[in-house]
Amino acid sequence: MKENTDLAELTSSLMTMAAPRRVASVAINESQDDAHEFDGRELVTWLQAARSFFNPHNHPFADAEEITTRDWAAEMRIARSTILHCIERALALIKHNARPAPELTSVVEMFDDDAAENALRVNSVSDANAELNRSLSSLADSFGDVTTLCESLLKAREVDFEAWATVGKIFTREVRRAEATRSLQMISRHSLAASLPPVLLALTENLQPETLAADLRIIFSQLSQLLARLGTIENLLQRDQPLKGTLPLFTLVREEARGLLEFIEGRAMRTENLETSVVDALDSTSYAIQMELRKVFAHELVGLSSSRQAPLIYAKVENSHGLLRDSFQQSIVTLAQIFDPALDPTRLFNIFQTKLDQSISLRESLWTLLQLIRQAEREREGQPVASLLERLANFRAGAMRYLMYKDWEAYERFVEEAMLARGAIELAPVLHRFGTYLETLFSQINMRAVLADHPFEHPAIET
Repeated sequence: MKENTDLAELTSSLMTMAAPRRVASVAINESQDDAHEFDGRELVTWLQAARSFFNPHNHPFADAEEITTRDWAAEMRIARSTILHCIERALALIKHNARPAPELTSVVEMFDDDAAENALRVNSVSDANAELNRSLSSLADSFGDVTTLCESLLKAREVDFEAWATVGKIFTREVRRAEATRSLQMISRHSLAASLPPVLLALTENLQPETLAADLRIIFSQLSQLLARLGTIENLLQRDQPLKGTLPLFTLVREEARGLLEFIEGRAMRTENLETSVVDALDSTSYAIQMELRKVFAHELVGLSSSRQAPLIYAKVENSHGLLRDSFQQSIVTLAQIFDPALDPTRLFNIFQTKLDQSISLRESLWTLLQLIRQAEREREGQPVASLLERLANFRAGAMRYLMYKDWEAYERFVEEAMLARGAIELAPVLHRFGTYLETLFSQINMRAVLADHPFEHPAIET
């Protein structure tokens, strides 16, 4: 099977583990956080996201949907917004690179050579930044033309597939033509290779055969990159930003995840003399990722581009993000523990401990609520409704935040029905349906992978 180009280039980077500081000249005199902002990686991410978005095979569509006859106007608006974001990031990078030359003198501290050679390197960095800026400026200008084309097409009643595909070809051609994108992609690849968590790098150092070690480094790096893509989506969720614009990031995740699956099935699993446990782990990883991709792109994200309901959009994005994040993190942990069974997942992801604590708290709260609902259902005449409603309100203000957003609406609807019920006769069927819902929800939470080693101990109920 033909190897994915990005994976091939990543292989080279991982084999040499080249230090990104000798390449990432555009970030030379910044703190670590500022360097991340201005080293071009964010721009590369959005460029790649926009490119992947113009490939219809990366989109979430219903099975019966015909992509060549549908209206692409909603996607065109998202594409225009994404390209505008690329322009903004390119202009910010140009502004950063245009600083006076004296600010670049800290490059001298990066090398141990003589002062004359250091001075030459400072000038070289300055010249490289100037050339990069010229290319970025040209790229931003061409992107401006593409957004103008998008706006013109959006004035029509519908945007057909041919128009959509044409804009995609123009955008992709401009990206490939620009020298800046090649430089920035090189920076991004070296940064990815060098950012592999030390615990995973150490785990693969002494593995045999050596091809297995190299393949695992690639797999771990690609999974880490996929998590970084999802991290951008998470930031937008937390900042309450418009979320339709995350769709290109999701299409990029899908495209790169498919490339990873091809690598696992077409190369990693075909390495000679692999132990059965390793083959099984790789096969399970591939299968699990495929299943989560199918959930997200065949169900969760379908209709996102045309949706107008903010709560529904948020729920779709949050749930899709959570499903993919958990899948990629669990894949890393599962593969790592094949070679180090004692590895603590919290050494890789702090969120594991946080999610464990939250899941335990949520499970106990749901069980307590379920028992209170069942008790109120049995003792309809003697149970004070005001006390029950208070406990329901306390859950909404507390542990409910640990539920997925999509489950909030159902819970609040049941609470509202209970508040509006007049007398025991109207309240009884509400409590029965509410109890059934909580029972199902409790079972789902109890099946979370993070709770696998934490069996439920029924707490005492405070009455």
